[in-house]
Amino acid sequence: MPASERLAWTAEVVGVSPSDRVLEVGCGHGVLVSLLAERLTDGVVIGVDRSATMIATAARRNRAAVDAGRVRLAAAVLTAADLDSSSFDLVVSFNVRAFWTPPAPEWDVVDRILSPGGRVFVAFSVMKAGSDAQITEAVERLAGERGLVCAAVHRGGTSPMESVAVELHRR
Repeated sequence: MPASERLAWTAEVVGVSPSDRVLEVGCGHGVLVSLLAERLTDGVVIGVDRSATMIATAARRNRAAVDAGRVRLAAAVLTAADLDSSSFDLVVSFNVRAFWTPPAPEWDVVDRILSPGGRVFVAFSVMKAGSDAQITEAVERLAGERGLVCAAVHRGGTSPMESVAVELHRR
């Protein structure tokens, strides 16, 4: 299965560095995990999804990268995931409503695991005209409660609908 235009756009916009430690929340089939892992040399991508079925699919898709140690996968919700007290240079998600729907305890985990100088990208598809402003505002508010600020809002003319990524970092 080829990468969707929106996930390929997301992989480009996050600008992963070869040695980054990356966490993808809600990794689904592992497509974005694959795209991010391709850009790594000595970094790692950890994909977390609440569905064991999705993690099994992601593991099949990323078998070589898992075997090489560039990808690790876990079936868990973010708030219960065992992240070995790790810190991450980059946290990314696509269409994970938990990041803009209160109470959003996922932000507490992100606050704990984000390395100094780390970045967060909350990306989503614009399903309804005007929803992008509401979602962006909610992301900024919930992340702001944990000391994160919006650095940029990226827009992609992806098909079949526009994609948006809110980029955040610590104050």
